[in-house]
Amino acid sequence: MPNSPSRRPSTLAADKFRAAQRPLGVNAEPRPVTYPRTVPVGRGTSSYPAAARVSRPAVPPPPAASLPRAAATAASVASTARAERDSVLVTSVVVVFVMIAVVIAGLKVNGSMQQDRSRTAIAGTLSNVYEQQSAFRIINQRFATWPELKARGLSMPGEQRVVTSNASPSHWFMAVRDTNTGIVCSRTGELMDESPFERKPTCSDAGR
Repeated sequence: MPNSPSRRPSTLAADKFRAAQRPLGVNAEPRPVTYPRTVPVGRGTSSYPAAARVSRPAVPPPPAASLPRAAATAASVASTARAERDSVLVTSVVVVFVMIAVVIAGLKVNGSMQQDRSRTAIAGTLSNVYEQQSAFRIINQRFATWPELKARGLSMPGEQRVVTSNASPSHWFMAVRDTNTGIVCSRTGELMDESPFERKPTCSDAGR
């Protein structure tokens, strides 16, 4: 018989023998030891397993009920600011109107006082005219015209002007105007007048 190649001794019987010698509940082959996978942290490597990483909890969104409340608060603040602006505006308008009223009242009072002074001044001028007319009537048996009184030296104050005048044997008339205020006062004299205050001048405002 020719030479056959050498066969490797079988290990089946040895394996069976070792298995029979192991206690019950022990696996035939030990499992390889595995280590937990590490995860990189920063520049180094953390020794904690990946499953042990602590994750930051997510911040929950604000509850839906707070949104209407915030909107109502903002609307209330805006309404308050608008009311304050309106109040300041109304107060400013009232103050301006009060100031205007005070100025107008002051101007009216000042104008009224000036008119009163004008009336008093013209009344004094007409009283002087009465004295001159009385003297002229004694000499000439009649009353004088304005040019005749001027010739005798009677003059008007600088702000007064003779508007009209006339004279007759029985009476005289003269109207004098104040150029500053426009007040016009007139008076009539009669033969029977006993004093310059017996007849009061009649006065009117400018434009009347």
